Amino acid sequence: MNHDPTTDRPRTRLPRLLGTLGLTTGLALTATACSTASTPPADDANATAAPHGWVAGATESQEPQLGLLAVSATGETALHDLLTGETTDLERVGAAEHSATDGRFLVTSDGDRTTVVDGGSWTVDHGDHTHYYAAEPRIVGTLEGGGPVQVHSSETMTTIAWPERGEAVVLDRAALGQGELDETARLDATVLLPLGEHLVAAAGDTVRVLDADGEQTGSTGSTEPTGSTRAGRACTDPAGGIVTRAGAVVGCADGAVVVDDAGATSFVELPDDAERPTAFAARAGRPTVAGLAGDTGFWLLDVRRGSWQHVPSERPLRAVVAVDDQDEHVVGVDDAGRVVVVTASTGAVATTEPLVANDSDTAPLLQLDAQRAYVADPTAAVVHEVDFADGARVARTVALPFGPVAFAEVGR
Repeated sequence: MNHDPTTDRPRTRLPRLLGTLGLTTGLALTATACSTASTPPADDANATAAPHGWVAGATESQEPQLGLLAVSATGETALHDLLTGETTDLERVGAAEHSATDGRFLVTSDGDRTTVVDGGSWTVDHGDHTHYYAAEPRIVGTLEGGGPVQVHSSETMTTIAWPERGEAVVLDRAALGQGELDETARLDATVLLPLGEHLVAAAGDTVRVLDADGEQTGSTGSTEPTGSTRAGRACTDPAGGIVTRAGAVVGCADGAVVVDDAGATSFVELPDDAERPTAFAARAGRPTVAGLAGDTGFWLLDVRRGSWQHVPSERPLRAVVAVDDQDEHVVGVDDAGRVVVVTASTGAVATTEPLVANDSDTAPLLQLDAQRAYVADPTAAVVHEVDFADGARVARTVALPFGPVAFAEVGR
């Protein structure tokens, strides 16, 4: 056990740059800029190209502009800048009973409506290089209908799904970045994932590949396994979805459907009588994801290799996220409220002391990036930052103006 609550320093990185909405500013080229993109001043009438992922009013930086976006049970909303240590209050939103994030937008919901909050910073990863942007955080707007919610984004689309209602919508990503809810498609689905210019949708017992308008493409790919059809791939009781660098994943009762960038489907079967995961979580873009295996530990799904690995845990876990770094770290929160770090490559396990209350009705609020994990404690109005590569050391404790019941690490 390694706990160091006295270390409370922001990460040493470049200062966060916030662009004022509506203000035309010049953008600095970074060393990682796309070779085909330029970074023109916003008021240059001759400018014809902009960096991938840039939107009007944004500034580009050389480092991720990281922050913690949080919402209280009564709708208070604030953004804590992890680089400067400053906290900014935003407009109040509806009461947050459920939440999900794509790394920029935090989506919260109650029983009647769903609210989208823009954290104001984001990363665009092109594999061989990366762009980091920042703009003003803001409340984007609300959608009718509530309940548990999921959100996923590509460069062009953001999908929001309500699994219990079996409904999902597609939003124009560019418009969303400008503060507008532009709904381009609505369909019946329990899982809806953006994959390039296509959608992967699970409805009933079938996973289908659709075009950006939600229409059937006519084929799910050229390498469909036995038992699939041109109309879709069979998937009993679909639940849980994630987009990775190796394809989109939809969880099924006996495994997972994987759809690659070409729209081809494959099925990764779980061992007989295995307790399935119903949700997946991983560091953004990584090909290996984690999901709870009941009270026995967790599953790692290597999407690229098409294989499962079961990793047992000493105590039941309530949340788990795969870092998928060189040491194969996996971060979880157990039923004692401890952050548990498993190094899958060696089997080593490190834990903190209990950091959050054991609430069996609510999943812990756990987020991570390539260097740190964040777990929120609503009862103490704090978020603990854990260095998972250093024996689960608590690097600092961030105080918030209220107890968070929904939060997201934005900018990653």
